[in-house]
Amino acid sequence: MNDRNYREFLNNLVSFKQLKDKSGEEIVEEIASNLYEGENYLIFQEEYFYKIPEQIRDIILLINFDTELAMEGILGFLENSSGVYLNDTIETLEKIQAEQDHNILNNIKHILDENNISTSQLRVNTNDQELYSIQSFSETHGSAYDDMADRICEIAEKLYISSENRNIFDNLILYVDKNKSLLIRELNN
Repeated sequence: MNDRNYREFLNNLVSFKQLKDKSGEEIVEEIASNLYEGENYLIFQEEYFYKIPEQIRDIILLINFDTELAMEGILGFLENSSGVYLNDTIETLEKIQAEQDHNILNNIKHILDENNISTSQLRVNTNDQELYSIQSFSETHGSAYDDMADRICEIAEKLYISSENRNIFDNLILYVDKNKSLLIRELNN
């Protein structure tokens, strides 16, 4: 992807025009609205993902995290393509000062580590499924991981998605507002 295409690609996610006049909430909403449109799915390819500005990457990570949790739960997040970015998601939660959720996701990562399994390995097992097949975590990865999956689900019940008092998007919006000038500077380089 050449520089011109890259800028156009980013502009499809969030319009550079009037960016300085947008609130953090408007920026997050625009990226959320555009993230799954057209060829924007390419953003998830590692060769592009780490080239985009950090604040946009952080927004994307949390939108994906939230989407996976809502649709598939924590196990779905871990085994789907978003789970490959588990470490980045943990770092983003720390950056936006979502301490409880950062600690919870970090504890989940430790459980994976204790069981010598990575999200990449979970992804490989998921990729081996037939297209459109529906299988449980145990059917996909083997019953040897049932206890691990149970522990992960128990810890995940404490994530923001199950809380009336916490919303990581409140933290994210504050983070985007605070770092908007840095984002504009990055986009202008």
